[in-house]
Amino acid sequence: MPTQIDANTFMLMEIPAMTQVHEEERIMLNELYTLLAQALTDAPLIDIKLDALLQHTTAHFEQENRNMLIIDFRPYPVHKDEHDLALADMKTAFDHWKISRNLPALRQYLETDLPAWLKQHIATMDMITARFLKMYQDKGGALDFA
Repeated sequence: MPTQIDANTFMLMEIPAMTQVHEEERIMLNELYTLLAQALTDAPLIDIKLDALLQHTTAHFEQENRNMLIIDFRPYPVHKDEHDLALADMKTAFDHWKISRNLPALRQYLETDLPAWLKQHIATMDMITARFLKMYQDKGGALDFA
């Protein structure tokens, strides 16, 4: 049985759209785990799924960054830096896979490193950010959630 991230792994956010985007990424990771666990690795399909995860995560972080700027969130630079570092790590891991086809390295990143980072980031940076975004919304402020 492949590794799976349980539905209750990531903390719920005060902003439902943030919880939803985290759920979408959890589902995408679980789909990748299923592919990685197959006896015959379908590298082209894995590449497609990795590209989709990178695109989704990039859009997710850009949206969060825009909303932090809308509310003039003082910890924005620190939160954005975490996003930038995480995206750089993701690109590095995915590029390494595409060149080397090193399955153990990709599994390490997708099954251990990335979920640990997501869980920590969601429970700290995103939780606080969501609280401030919600206060802004509650005062009638408009945020940028698609």
